[in-house]
Amino acid sequence: MIYEPVEVVIDKLVRTFRLKDWQYDIEELVEDIADAIKHIGAAKVYAEKTATLTFNGYMAKLPKDLQNIKGLNPSGQRYRESGSFLECQVPDGTELQLEYQAMPLDTRGYPLVPDSAAVREAIMWYMVKILVLQKEITSVNFQYAEQEWQWRCGSARGDLNALSVQDVSRAYNDFTRLNPIKDQHLKNYVDVGKPNTFDRGKNLDQRFNR
Repeated sequence: MIYEPVEVVIDKLVRTFRLKDWQYDIEELVEDIADAIKHIGAAKVYAEKTATLTFNGYMAKLPKDLQNIKGLNPSGQRYRESGSFLECQVPDGTELQLEYQAMPLDTRGYPLVPDSAAVREAIMWYMVKILVLQKEITSVNFQYAEQEWQWRCGSARGDLNALSVQDVSRAYNDFTRLNPIKDQHLKNYVDVGKPNTFDRGKNLDQRFNR
């Protein structure tokens, strides 16, 4: 997936609502963007990662970009999250592999935004409703901003969960490989793996010309 920096969405917000510098705080907007991405919640938002945790005093520091823990290896270890640490009853110096979902971050530690028009719109309206509550945006009311956010959040989630062109092509080719081709053995299997087509006229011609 392609990602963009937070400035892409912030610039869109500022242009759309003609905000002045004193009407918003960049660090707060970055936090709002991260919250919006979490609310959208599509699986494709997150990256699958692993990290080595070293335990001391039954505690190990969790990765900064962690969003969801998938498990520990070796498996079977019992653990619980405690703030930014993971607690596990293992001897000091024990190293365990953590499998987790991470929010992609840039070098500043800011979240990266999926390159999707639907996602950009959704995130912008999440920030709008926050700024409406803070009375920094008055051109729309909170109810309108909330409705826009809810609708666009669902649209963004659907957009991220939809099959990409490459996914569709791959699935189609997998189907054609698995779809039996009649009398393929008579053709030395030269067409195996090629998309099958059904030409009704051709089949009728072959039937009546026998």
